[in-house]
Amino acid sequence: MTLPEIKDFMPKTIAKDIIKEKSIRPNRDQYFMLSAIIAATRASCIKFNSWAVIAKNKRIIASWYNGNPPWVPSCHEQWFCNKDAAWVDRSSKWSWHCLATHAEANAIVQNHEQNLQWATMYCLHFPCNECAKLIASSGIKEVVYLKMYRESVPKAELIFNHAWITFRQMDMHYDQMLEKIEQVMKSTKE
Repeated sequence: MTLPEIKDFMPKTIAKDIIKEKSIRPNRDQYFMLSAIIAATRASCIKFNSWAVIAKNKRIIASWYNGNPPWVPSCHEQWFCNKDAAWVDRSSKWSWHCLATHAEANAIVQNHEQNLQWATMYCLHFPCNECAKLIASSGIKEVVYLKMYRESVPKAELIFNHAWITFRQMDMHYDQMLEKIEQVMKSTKE
């Protein structure tokens, strides 16, 4: 039954509720970004949670968070941040003190099964220069991000432009998405 048919068939108040619920349903961009946001809670960095999701043909094929390589103790396990312990400015992204691998790099490395040609990466922040190189080398052709990480990254933009990778900042309707998540969470109580 189509939405117009539902409107004619049901009382107007019920149809309005169905239409309202339908309008909150996330589109694919929002779905993939919500997956990234929720999964960022898994990050092993105590100062900064980030996650990247790689989607292809309307499916998530890889995702990972920012965190330490296997067998390397994370900040959570040590109960302190290596940057703080070394008195390094936390805003400095280029520090050997941090042992975590960026989410974008981890997502590419953790993908063992799929070809990344023509895939889309969804990430919470615009990628750094090093991650931009990995993204270009992997064959990913679009990067969707929520916001810049403190400052612009002109070299990453240059890398993307040379590799014909499109990038765009996504406008997330947080209130609508939080309302939908709350609806789902409430439905699990019953």
